[in-house]
Amino acid sequence: MPSPTDAPRDRPIPLVVDLDGTLIRTDLLWESLARLLRRNPFWLFAVLCWWTRGRAFLKKKLAARVTIDPATLPFNEPFLAFLRGQKGAGRKLVLATASDLQMALPVAHHVGLFDEVLASDGRTNLRARNKLQTLVAKFGQHGFDYAGNSSVDLAVWRGAREAIVVNASRALAERAARCAKPGPVFVENYRPLATLRSVLNELFIRSGYLLALLAGLALASAFPKIGMAGLAWVAPALLVFAARNKSGGDAFRAGYVAGLALWLASLYWLLLMPVAGLPILAWLAMGAYLALYPAMWTWLVSRPARRDTQPPSWFDRLQWSLCGAAVWVALEMVRARLFGGFPWNFIGVSQFILVPLIQIASVTSVYGVSFVVVWTSLLLYSAARAIVAKPAALFAWQAEMLLPLVLIVLLFAAGWTRTKSEGPPGPALRVTLVQPSIPQTMIWNESVNSNRFQQLLALSENALTNQTDLLLWPESAVPEFDDAAYAAITNLVRTRRVWLIFNADDNLPKLHPTAQEPFDSFNAAFLFNPQGKCAGIYHKRKLVAFGEYIPLARWLPFLKWFTPISGGYEAGGKPAEFPLEPPLQTAPLICFEDTFPPLARESAENGVDFLVNLTNDGWFGDSAEQWQHLANAVFRAVENGLPLVRCCNNGVSCWIDAHGRVREILRDKTGGVYGAGVLTFRLPLQNHAPPTFYNRHGDWFGWTCVGIAAFWIAARVLRRA
Repeated sequence: MPSPTDAPRDRPIPLVVDLDGTLIRTDLLWESLARLLRRNPFWLFAVLCWWTRGRAFLKKKLAARVTIDPATLPFNEPFLAFLRGQKGAGRKLVLATASDLQMALPVAHHVGLFDEVLASDGRTNLRARNKLQTLVAKFGQHGFDYAGNSSVDLAVWRGAREAIVVNASRALAERAARCAKPGPVFVENYRPLATLRSVLNELFIRSGYLLALLAGLALASAFPKIGMAGLAWVAPALLVFAARNKSGGDAFRAGYVAGLALWLASLYWLLLMPVAGLPILAWLAMGAYLALYPAMWTWLVSRPARRDTQPPSWFDRLQWSLCGAAVWVALEMVRARLFGGFPWNFIGVSQFILVPLIQIASVTSVYGVSFVVVWTSLLLYSAARAIVAKPAALFAWQAEMLLPLVLIVLLFAAGWTRTKSEGPPGPALRVTLVQPSIPQTMIWNESVNSNRFQQLLALSENALTNQTDLLLWPESAVPEFDDAAYAAITNLVRTRRVWLIFNADDNLPKLHPTAQEPFDSFNAAFLFNPQGKCAGIYHKRKLVAFGEYIPLARWLPFLKWFTPISGGYEAGGKPAEFPLEPPLQTAPLICFEDTFPPLARESAENGVDFLVNLTNDGWFGDSAEQWQHLANAVFRAVENGLPLVRCCNNGVSCWIDAHGRVREILRDKTGGVYGAGVLTFRLPLQNHAPPTFYNRHGDWFGWTCVGIAAFWIAARVLRRA
C-alpha cells in the first residue's frame, strides 16, 4: 500500500494552518473566557472546576456557553492573502487548532478557504504532540506543511515538510528553520502582547470592570487609614461611567465588581482576626453581601442614561441626579437594618474630618452628608459629559455644577456658624480612660486572666488622682466578673472615690431554664458609684453575628463550626441612663453600637449629658478598623449634639465634642494609638443643651429618601410597562 508521501509530485501536499495566534491575532480560549467572565464574573468558580478536568474539557464547556462572531476577530491579513493564493493554486488547506471544534467551525466557514477542520473535541486537546500525531497519522511523516506561531508548534514542525512562521519573533523563525525546511515568514507586524491586550480590553475595558474597580478602590481609599475624602465625591460618577451604555445585567455586574473592590479593600482587617478559618470566610461573605448594594444602585441609576432616545434636558438631568442620590441613601437605610444591620462606612462617613460640612447631620443624620456627596458626584458626571459633548464651550459644566456648589458653600457657612456657637457653660467632668491593649489570643487563656486583670488595676491606680470623677474600662477588659473581681472593683472605687463604668458578662436566670442553659448571658456595661454600689446596668442591644450570637443556629447548627464562640449572648431590650453626680447622667454603648444612628439617638434621650462607648477593637490588630470605627462614631456626637467618650482596648480611645471634633486621643509611649496607656481629660458639658432636630425627629430624611426612591422606581416600572 502506498504511503501518503508517495503522492504524485504534481499534487501539492496539504497546508495545515493553526488558528490561534496564526490565522487570527488572538486566542479563542482566552477570548471566550474573557467574554464569559465579562458576562458574569462568578463563572470563574465553574471555570476553575472545568480546568481541573483538562483544557479540552474546559474549551468544550466554554464553546457551549460563548458564541464569538468571526467577523469581529482580528485576522492576520497578509497571511490570509497568502492562503487565498495557495487555495487558488489548487492546494488543500486544513485548519488544525487546539480550540474546540464548535469554535473553530464558524471561523473556517467565515474564511471559506479550508477543506477540513481538525480541532479539540472535549477529550483530546489538539496541541503540540497530540496535533503532530493526528497530522502524521493522516498525512504521513513530512507529508504536510504547517503554519504556526508559537514555541508549542515546534513539536509539529519537526514532523512537517515545511515550516511557515506567522506572527512570531525572528528567534522563533530561526528555531523553526532547524525543525523543517524553512517556508514563507510573516513576522513583520508581530505583536507579542496582542492576545493579552485583546483579552484585557474585553474583560476590563468593554465590560466596564476596570473603571468599576477604580471606582470601588477610590471609595475605599476615601475612608481611614488612607482617608482621601475627596475620592468619595468622584467614585459614584466613575461607577455610572463604568455602566454607561450597558445592559441592565452588565450594569449590575459592573456595580457588583465595584462593590467587591470597595468592601474587600476597606474590610481587609477582618483577615487579621486571630481565629483559624473564620477570618477569610467572614471577609468573603461580608464582601459578597455588601457588594449587592452598589450593584443595585448602579443598575437602578444607570438605566435612564442608556434608554433615553433624546438628549435629556437640564431638568431631567437634575431630577435624575436627585433621585440617584435618594436611591443611594435608601440603600444605606436598608443596609443599616436588614439582617440586624451593618451601618459601617456610609459614603457620608468619609467626610468626618470636614467638621463644618457634617453639621447637617444634626438635622438629617449622616444620610444628609451621603446625599450631598452622591448628588454632587452625579452632577459631576453630567458636567463631564457636557464638556465632552461641547468641547468648545469652556463653561459647559457650570449649568450642572452651580446648584451643588451653592449648596456646599451654604452648608459650610452654616456649619461653621454652628461650631462657633456654644450654649451656656455647664459642669465639667474629669474623665480617665484606661486602654490595656490586651492581645485577643489571651482572652481564651484562663491561666492569664488574673495577671491581665492585675495589670488593668495597676494602670488604673497609677492614673487615678483625687481630681478624677469618672473612670472607664473598655469592653472585655474584665476577664471574669467573679467574687474576686467584684471585691477588687469595689475596693478601687471606694478608695479612690471615683465612678467606674466597665464591661463584663451579666448572667441572669432564664424564665424557663434547662439543665444545659440555666442562664441568659448578656454583654453588659456596669456603673459603680464611689460607695462601691452598682448604680446601673446596660445590656447590649446590637450583637455581632458569629461573634456574640450565631444566626439561625437552631435551624443550621453546623454554623457553630465556623465561629470560636461556644454559646451566645442575648440582646438587651432598651437603652439605659447611668446617673452620675446629680444632675449629670450618661448613656453607654457597647462595641459597634455607636455606628447605629437610631440606637444612639434612643440612648441620647431623657436628659443625657454625654455618650460613652466601650469597645474592643483589638480583634483586628493594628489596622484601619480602629480609625474607621472612630469616623463612624463622630456622627453620633453631631447627630445628637452631645460629646462622645470612647474607651477602647487598643485604640482609638478619645473624646469627641458635640460638633464632631476629635479633641484628645490616647497615645501610648511610642506616640501610637494601639498600645497600652491612660488618658485623663476635662470633659466640658453644656447646661441643659437643647436636643438637635435629628434627636427630636429621627430618620425623617432617610425615610423620605426611601419614599422618593420607591416612587421613582415604581414610576419607571409603570412607564416601561
